[in-house]
Amino acid sequence: MSFSFTDWIITVVSRWLTKSDSLPRRTYFCDFNHIRKEVRLGDVLLIEGHNRVSTVIRHITQSPWTHAALYIGQLHDIEDIKLREIAKENCEADPERQLIIESEINSGTIISPITNYQDYHVRILRPQGLTAKDAQKVISFAISRLGRKYDVRHVLDLARFLFPWGFFPRRWRSSLFQHNALQPTKDICSSMIADAFESVQYPILPIVDKSYENQLELIARNPNLYTPSDFDYSPYFDVIKYPFFALDKKGAYHDLPWAKNIVSDDEINFISLSPKIQKFFTSPAFAVVGASVNRSKFGNKVLRCYLQKNKKVYAINPQERIIEGIKCLKKIANLPDNVKSISIVTPPPVTEEIVDQAITKKIQNIWMQPGSESVLAIEKCKQNNINVIANGPCILQELRFHE
Repeated sequence: MSFSFTDWIITVVSRWLTKSDSLPRRTYFCDFNHIRKEVRLGDVLLIEGHNRVSTVIRHITQSPWTHAALYIGQLHDIEDIKLREIAKENCEADPERQLIIESEINSGTIISPITNYQDYHVRILRPQGLTAKDAQKVISFAISRLGRKYDVRHVLDLARFLFPWGFFPRRWRSSLFQHNALQPTKDICSSMIADAFESVQYPILPIVDKSYENQLELIARNPNLYTPSDFDYSPYFDVIKYPFFALDKKGAYHDLPWAKNIVSDDEINFISLSPKIQKFFTSPAFAVVGASVNRSKFGNKVLRCYLQKNKKVYAINPQERIIEGIKCLKKIANLPDNVKSISIVTPPPVTEEIVDQAITKKIQNIWMQPGSESVLAIEKCKQNNINVIANGPCILQELRFHE
């Protein structure tokens, strides 16, 4: 089999597209355990993906939904015995687990456990009025597509619709409607699912037009044009949401457990509404004085808290060489000049000595962990115009540290 330059380009692009991106995983939007409990045969799962192909699709569709999968239940839910055996042969997961059919770049059309997406933002789209018989037909159609390769070129073709024709040489233009456009030999996630529903004449986003006799009729859309967001836009699919806190009673939102004095920036950071804390986190880098190798100690937890939030942090402990992969410094004087904020996790008498060192180093912000503060240390900070946080707030709580 010949391997063209185009094939080589597509292979390289495929590898690049499967690299993870750095966008936040918004799992807090849905209760995945509730989704697993309520999902039904024939439901479409929309997923907010986290690789580079997701970024491409997100840009094309202007929607967060970048991947789609068809829920097929457990193996015993497949009524056709022959198809059940085919599914079993193609299923590497425990047959008692809840399963989906999806198309992925590196794997093609496969069966996967639904739990692959427990750490993703997931939404259920439920086809209105789909009969149990037709749900089985939709699942059967999807099973017949198992083993097909993922059509990377199809994704690139869709991307071309973003640009005017004149920018591309004719040989680069979209092949979506050329050759066997309606009989594809490769899949992408949404076109495979669209084909499955169109096999039972279930509408997704059909064109509504008038016939020659002036009667309304539906015109099927080319399945190659479907993207995951189209199932969300479709008036024929119900959006099923399962948030962590259901508002099923009037005024129930008044009882929600809101965190106080904190807001989110949609990344992994939470921003305190306290001016003192906001000023503390303006530092380009930080230090933990009293860092510990013992993971049960606060000196270790505070250090890991900074690391967990991707902040540049230094560890200060004259007795240790390395803590959590960070080379230890012996004293504050050894810190680089870009460290303007420090956390102190030491006994109160030691804290007083540390504050003296911080004044000499011209540290601007000091956070004394509960139990580390002393009246004298706090007063020294105030006399030297140091922004001091003491007697209450814990940085672990403010940054939502998780073990």
